[in-house]
Amino acid sequence: MLPDRKRFSFLFYFLCSLFAILAGRVGYLVFFNDKEIAFKNGERVLRGAVYDRRGIELALSVDSSTIGIYPANIYDPNFTAMQLSPYLDISPERIEGLIREKSRYFLLKREIDDATASRIMEMALPGVRREREYKRVYPHGSLAASLVGFTGMDDDKALSGLEYYYNRELMTPTESDPTHGANLHLTLDGLIQFKLEKALGKRFEETGAKRAVGLLMELHTGRILAMASFPSFDPNRYAAFEEISHTNWALRHVYEPGSTMKIFLASVLLNENLIRPNEKFDCPGYVEYGKTRIKCTQVHGKVNLEEILQYSCNAGIIKAASRIPNEVLYEYMKRFRFAEKTGLLPNESVGYLPSLNKWTPTTPMFLAIGQGISVTPIQLVASAASVVNGGRFVTPRVVSHVTDVYGEVLHEYKSEEAPVGIREYSTERLLKAMTRVVREGTGKNAYIQEYSIAGKTGTGQKAVSGRGYQDGLWSASFLGFFPAEKPRIVGLILFDEPKGSSHTGGGLAAPVFKEVVENIIPIIEQGERTVDIRLPKLDRKPSILKSDRVPDLSGKSKREVIELLSPSGIPYKLHGSGFCYEQEPAPGSQLGGKRVDVFFQ
Repeated sequence: MLPDRKRFSFLFYFLCSLFAILAGRVGYLVFFNDKEIAFKNGERVLRGAVYDRRGIELALSVDSSTIGIYPANIYDPNFTAMQLSPYLDISPERIEGLIREKSRYFLLKREIDDATASRIMEMALPGVRREREYKRVYPHGSLAASLVGFTGMDDDKALSGLEYYYNRELMTPTESDPTHGANLHLTLDGLIQFKLEKALGKRFEETGAKRAVGLLMELHTGRILAMASFPSFDPNRYAAFEEISHTNWALRHVYEPGSTMKIFLASVLLNENLIRPNEKFDCPGYVEYGKTRIKCTQVHGKVNLEEILQYSCNAGIIKAASRIPNEVLYEYMKRFRFAEKTGLLPNESVGYLPSLNKWTPTTPMFLAIGQGISVTPIQLVASAASVVNGGRFVTPRVVSHVTDVYGEVLHEYKSEEAPVGIREYSTERLLKAMTRVVREGTGKNAYIQEYSIAGKTGTGQKAVSGRGYQDGLWSASFLGFFPAEKPRIVGLILFDEPKGSSHTGGGLAAPVFKEVVENIIPIIEQGERTVDIRLPKLDRKPSILKSDRVPDLSGKSKREVIELLSPSGIPYKLHGSGFCYEQEPAPGSQLGGKRVDVFFQ
């Protein structure tokens, strides 16, 4: 054992070494790291764009301007106000009042286009200043709004959605361009998303539902193809919409799944060989345990497992599921990841599954019909995928990869998998039963003659805390798989508290699912077709311009333009970010000492 003095000396030198390493790292970041130097000097970083899997822009940043006022430098407030008013859509009286009221510099109007700002500055009004900034734009308005999210008026202030959770990636400069953040590429298909939102949104308005959710996911990869949530909003004008519309209910809504839970109980029965082929169970229209009585929609008589799912028979599934030992059923529920987050995004809600030591004799009965358990839409879809994808719980994902401005992949996201243990034989029988649900049963409103769909309806009364289940409060859903023979996609349509006479999963959600599938079949069969343009990275060497003509700068990056024009002493001004799409004077024009304006996007 070391003497105390030696032990103290060893600890002292060890701590000194750690401090030296830390000090060196801080010194490097502050004085030598290009990214940190850019932030230290106050250089703005252009926020990266968000693309769908086809390269469609869902969010991007563009150059914008702010008009500011120095009241002390304005000699004639009335004249200044009259000149500014037509360009800013603010009354002259309002502008003049602000000028006279304030003593310090203030921002009069933000996020105006550069052309308007240029015309204002050309008037050379004393005390009027223009500030450059970036404006976040969502070209397709409300498309996937609750998923993508939005930023504040400053595009580096992310407020919700993927904009918020991937803010670091979007705002971190890349080695290839220290002024541009990384671009985010989603698994989302903009065309499928549009079809889903169109069909779901129309029915949402017609029913006056409290909320509606639509989800489509590749069941083998976990890639989210579409995720819709209503009420929705336009992120370009997010402040004009109620806060409830900003919420992504596919991740946040917690509800009792109702009869869609029957497919999980059926899969356990088949997988554990607890039910014989064509074995019948009697449905007298109800099932009782002590004073507990659970009703069925009607008297179904003798029904086998396929018929139980076909008619959504409560009595039949309860009697069949009574053969599953509680420990076995609970273990399967945990494998399906009920009452757990899927891992898609951090802001997921968590459903509820009572721990095994809190189960009563009626717990499995209610569990069989989707009561006493709660889920989120994304959790139900991910769990349902594991029933038919070969018995694997695949973590859903919506971000595919991150690239720099040249299209080079900086990071790729992969799904994680965990075995559930559903055998192929069990899957085949379950798919056969769910196909019958759509062809002849409660889900027949989702039936498409030329394209087979397997699925299960869900209709459940909603409970109110302290008051139990309430008449008139319903949750209507349809959980589907297609094509039924070898499913590639799992989807969910859900309406929460729809109004009117149609409130069942079969009557309300199934027709929407059918409409969506009919509209996206050509897209699915065509497959992914990206329109991304990947530019090769080249070793750039400064070149000196020897001609007296304006060079053609189209397609060049900022760095290439600077390397071309700077050594020649040609005056120039750069506008925007990205690659040159326009220039003045035009290529080939006589230079004659003119300034060259280069516009990028």
